[in-house]
Amino acid sequence: MRLLKRFLGGIRGRILLVVLLVSVLTSVLVGVSSYYIARSSIKDQVNVNLSNIAQDVQGIITDVWLPTLERQMMMVADIAEMFYTADPTLEETEKELVGTEGKIPGFKRLSVFLPNGYLAFSSDPAYHPGSMEELEGMEAGESLIIPFRVEGEPPEEEKVMTVAVPVVIDGEVLGVLAGDLTPEGIGGELGALRVGSSGEIYLVNGDGQLVTLPPKAGEEAGLEILGEPMDTEGVRRVKEGESGVAEYTNYAGDEVLGSYIWIPQLGCGLIVEEGAALAFSQLGTLRNSVILLVLVLALAALILSIFLSHRISAPLVALKTGAERLGLGDLDYRITCKGAEELESMVNSFNRMAEAIQSSHEMMEQKVTESTRELRTLNEMISSLRSNMSPYEILQEALQLCLEFTSYDMGWCYLAGDEGWSLLYRRLPVQHASGLPAFVKPGEGILGRIMERGDAVFWGSVQDSEKEELSFLMPEGSFVALPLRSPSRALGLICLASERRNRLSGESKATLRAMADEVGIALENAHLYLELQEHIAELEKANRELRGLDEMKSNFISAVTHELKQPLALIGGYTQTIHDYYDSLTYEEEMHCLRVIMERTQFLASLVEDLLDISMLEMGRIRLQLEELDMVALVRKVVEGCVRSGEGQDIVMDFPEDFPALVVDAKRIEQVLSNLLSNAVKFSGGRGEIRVTGTMRGDRVRVSVEDEGAGIDPLQLEKIFDRFYQADATPRRPYSGVGLGLFICRQLIEAHNGGIWAENRPDGGSAFIFELPLDAGSGGDDST
Repeated sequence: MRLLKRFLGGIRGRILLVVLLVSVLTSVLVGVSSYYIARSSIKDQVNVNLSNIAQDVQGIITDVWLPTLERQMMMVADIAEMFYTADPTLEETEKELVGTEGKIPGFKRLSVFLPNGYLAFSSDPAYHPGSMEELEGMEAGESLIIPFRVEGEPPEEEKVMTVAVPVVIDGEVLGVLAGDLTPEGIGGELGALRVGSSGEIYLVNGDGQLVTLPPKAGEEAGLEILGEPMDTEGVRRVKEGESGVAEYTNYAGDEVLGSYIWIPQLGCGLIVEEGAALAFSQLGTLRNSVILLVLVLALAALILSIFLSHRISAPLVALKTGAERLGLGDLDYRITCKGAEELESMVNSFNRMAEAIQSSHEMMEQKVTESTRELRTLNEMISSLRSNMSPYEILQEALQLCLEFTSYDMGWCYLAGDEGWSLLYRRLPVQHASGLPAFVKPGEGILGRIMERGDAVFWGSVQDSEKEELSFLMPEGSFVALPLRSPSRALGLICLASERRNRLSGESKATLRAMADEVGIALENAHLYLELQEHIAELEKANRELRGLDEMKSNFISAVTHELKQPLALIGGYTQTIHDYYDSLTYEEEMHCLRVIMERTQFLASLVEDLLDISMLEMGRIRLQLEELDMVALVRKVVEGCVRSGEGQDIVMDFPEDFPALVVDAKRIEQVLSNLLSNAVKFSGGRGEIRVTGTMRGDRVRVSVEDEGAGIDPLQLEKIFDRFYQADATPRRPYSGVGLGLFICRQLIEAHNGGIWAENRPDGGSAFIFELPLDAGSGGDDST
């Protein structure tokens, strides 16, 4: 076994295996192809034979059996016509019909129906079907076949097929003669037919139910005429009106070859089945013949493989030995071999290859040494850059590594900004430093053009028109410019120079380009990191603002719920009181209840109006109806309304006599004044007086509402005009509101090109002040 493995592992063994494998595969392919071609031919012939059998059976049914039944029925109808002519009372006809029971082959009974489909009499006295609609309207010369069906109720139900012909006297249809056949009768006829040694024939209706039982189906099969529908492939296809041949599993779970045809005259499908194993019995003999042929071809392939492997492997073994000697370092080894021209050419090529390997070995060793140094430098740069996230430190480190790699003694670098590149670091004598530009814009000067192009420049690779500018930076010696870029932008520039002529090899230039790419990636990562930190700070700020808005929304929902619940509870309570005690309440009590209901309803209407105003303001749908307004009269109207509300608060107006008229939306300004006065009354708690003052400010007017209450926390002076904001947002606060009034005031005043703010008075209390231009349509100046 060991020798066999060693042989097969060598060239001779592998060639033998390849040739043998190709030959065996060819033999197998030929055999398998022959088998499948013959198999297909045999299967086609079997399918054709089975299809012919089904068509023959169909012909027997449609061309022989059904016409025979119709002729028998017509003969009986002629006899019935003769008796009727002799005795129109039908008594003699009925007697003769009863006498024919069982005498006509295949028929269970004969019956005569009236032309309207109702039974006249039958050979079976127990037969009472009532009316048969199918028989109505039959004309002379017609015949009708009604497919198998179930008649009657259990346990007296029966399964029959009916053949009907008209009874005609003197050209007039006086009745219809109908003969009923049972499935057993048809099954006996079909059972007499043979399909091979294991085939069977049966009928199914359009619902897949058996009309006749398969001859070989025993009681254990559980099949029943017109019982549960069958679900085999042949039944499914014949139900759909198809005709053909298919392989499938039959009702007993056996693999069969079935032919199926739909017989429209009978209203049934004919299925002819034969066991698949017997149908294709010839395939076994064919398979054995193909296997024998493949074995003979394989034996011939083995003999041929041994001969060819010996002829081909000798030169290849020599080549293998030479390759092994070269692999072990014997570069002086050469081979000689005689054989075919192609093999000798392979041997000569091998010898030339050995000479080339020997001549380039020393050069490779030198290049490996240089490449190792370059890769070490590149690796050190990558490791250093990955641990640094500052663009300044990255450039400084990269400049130092590039100087060490090239052994140049001068270098400087630029870092990209918004408008150009700024000089960041430099290592060169003073006489050269004075000529360096501190700032470079894209496309300006030799350095700007190098940055814009994005390609590394080595002395001698610039255009002739740019050499003069380059010599100004470095009159003699060597010069290298390495643009630093990311895939999307320029990030910087590293310049290296030396007063000596240090020519760089192609590998060194490639390494410098790779170093520049790595520095560009590191700079891009550093910039992205800094931008990410800025975005994180912005997101944290936005998150804080969103949390504040969410808290304001929660407070707003809580406040609206509270503000809706209290007045609704009062309205519901007083309404219930009126309903329950209507007859016993005094007039004053009724008025009190109604007044509370009216006040709370007005409060809810005001709340809904505020919410609608907020919605319209946010959608920009507030349209000012500008008109000339007497501000003093409007303030007096609002003040009188507050006094009538019964708050008991002193309200004083202080307006000059020549206070001018304004062009504003009177309804919206009244809404602002009402809100400010309502807040002043609410938060002053009945202390002191409330003063409404008006003054002139150039082409603008200023109105101030001042109270002597507790004042406002200085930290909340800017927030109280925000939407949903409340100084006390707890559910137990002593006053009502949802934090929309002052926000609406600010929006309405700003819509008039005005301004509104709040202040704390020096003597206590607070002042809410708003300014408006004389003409809200023009806006006036912005002084406050």
